Amino acid sequence: MRLQRLKVHNYRSIRDLDLECQAMVTLLGPNNHGKSNLLSALEFGLSTSAKPTEGDFFAHREDDQFWVEMTFCELTDQERNTFKRYVRSDGTVCVRKTCRRKEGGLETAYNGWVEQPDEPWLRGENAGDYGSREKVAATPLKDLVPPEGRITKAMVEEAQQQYIQAHKAELHFTEALEDGAFLGQKNICGGTLPDFYLIPAIRDLTEEIKVKATTSFGRLLNRSIREMAERDQRFIQVKDQLNSLIASLNDRQAAVAGQPNELQVLEQSIEEELQSWGVKVNIEVTAPDIERVFELGTDLHLDDGIRTTADRKGHGLQRAVIFALLRSWAKALRAKPEGGQGLAPRKQSESVIFAMEEPELFLHPHAQRRLAAALRDIAKTPEHQVFLCTHSTHFVDLAHYQEVAIVSKEDPVVGSRLRQCTADLFAGEGLAERKNQFNMEQWINPDRAEMFFARRVVFVEGETERVLLPYLAELLGVLDTDVSVIECGSKHNLPLYIAIAKAFQLPYLVIHDEDPIPDPIPEDLEEKKRKAKQRTFELNAEIAALVEAPLGAVEMLSPDFEQASGVSKNQGARKGKALAALEHFVGLDVDKIPERLKQVVQSAYQGAQGND
Repeated sequence: MRLQRLKVHNYRSIRDLDLECQAMVTLLGPNNHGKSNLLSALEFGLSTSAKPTEGDFFAHREDDQFWVEMTFCELTDQERNTFKRYVRSDGTVCVRKTCRRKEGGLETAYNGWVEQPDEPWLRGENAGDYGSREKVAATPLKDLVPPEGRITKAMVEEAQQQYIQAHKAELHFTEALEDGAFLGQKNICGGTLPDFYLIPAIRDLTEEIKVKATTSFGRLLNRSIREMAERDQRFIQVKDQLNSLIASLNDRQAAVAGQPNELQVLEQSIEEELQSWGVKVNIEVTAPDIERVFELGTDLHLDDGIRTTADRKGHGLQRAVIFALLRSWAKALRAKPEGGQGLAPRKQSESVIFAMEEPELFLHPHAQRRLAAALRDIAKTPEHQVFLCTHSTHFVDLAHYQEVAIVSKEDPVVGSRLRQCTADLFAGEGLAERKNQFNMEQWINPDRAEMFFARRVVFVEGETERVLLPYLAELLGVLDTDVSVIECGSKHNLPLYIAIAKAFQLPYLVIHDEDPIPDPIPEDLEEKKRKAKQRTFELNAEIAALVEAPLGAVEMLSPDFEQASGVSKNQGARKGKALAALEHFVGLDVDKIPERLKQVVQSAYQGAQGND
């Protein structure tokens, strides 16, 4: 089971928001714009222990309720059996958790979306109307109920489901939110929907690192230990022995070494004391949940020269321990049991959703990269999903742009909004080679993901522009640190970056060379090189057509950036273009900067002011 879609209504800073979810979801955006509220809404939806308050209502709402709606896909056979009443024609299940104002306080409820057939005798809410043989005999359900005995509502519901499954292609369905509780119980979702672990961006980790059932770390550690123990034959034997002991205690016929059953003796003694009441006494021992042993008796000790519990260490080490546990989880996820268990009507969900706020806290860049890799490993595992709120480029992979969702709140009345792109931007013919080049740039220029954090993006062809533009902007007094200059690797990559900027509505400027075709064309120029120059020149028209105002703008330098800057080609060939360009302008009087270059720099940085 994986969360495919999350809709939120009237929750905190959110009026209405619709998020499409990948296996990994990376939430970006400024502070106080709603990223944490989105994770909190997910926690409300998945956790029965999340208690809503008046402060959770959107301040500018038009009704007295807020809700979180979750659509799940990739259901296992077990889950399709558990949710069979709610499985829609596309194989998904959609459930809504609502909080309403009622007299005396707030009331929460889970309700599922159901595809109801138009025929009234197939509707689940009408099952009770067909409890007699006479009424059920008037419908095609007559052959699907037991031929004898009393007909119960459950029998009719089962017959309805059998008929629907057998005739689905012939029936017409209307989708509606059910009136009754999801799966018939108020809090049933707490056991059947994915297990949710939220690691908040808390600065004081002393409480969060403790091994308690009330902390995400404690729950995660206990779950990890429990799952490992359940694969240990010693644990299995102890569990079987305990169950056998409890069964023998409850067996009144059993005796040990000729001695009477002590529980039976105690029962008889109590009965004698209650003789005047005329009651029978039965003491039945219930086997304890042995897995709780790990929750009640587990402590984590760390020895960095002084052996103490984890909550006595520094915040950096504490957070490193939390993520070390996650990395260990990524290495040794629970093995699936093999056959022999069948399908139970309801079963604890094995799906897990991890949510983390600012995972970069207290971690140096190399540790951030290692954690990002571990989280991606977890997200790649079936029935596991990862949600992140981050301000670090180490957790953003531009090649996986479909995972990114930018949260912003320009107007409190409108509420937090979302910008994401789940479509394939690389569709079409002839793009395979450019897509490979684009993905390769991740290894050459990993910081290009900075574009998602910028107020405006400037796309340039190479390192010369990337180095020189910020330097000249500072000389001219127009530098804006909220503007990111992104080196795209080549002119041929620019259309791909433009597509991403447009998809995420990022204000952008494209700076590129004209690269005119030599006139006349040298006679010794090879045909292959001539075609390459022709293709590079034709990109000018393609880029101009792609760039759309007011979101985007373009500056073309003729014939190229170096010559427009007055940088010597010989120096560029000897020292490298970027270093030669920088040395050319170091110590140069501002008045000596070419006018055309000044225009481009001002367009890059002052143009961003219009996007405030």
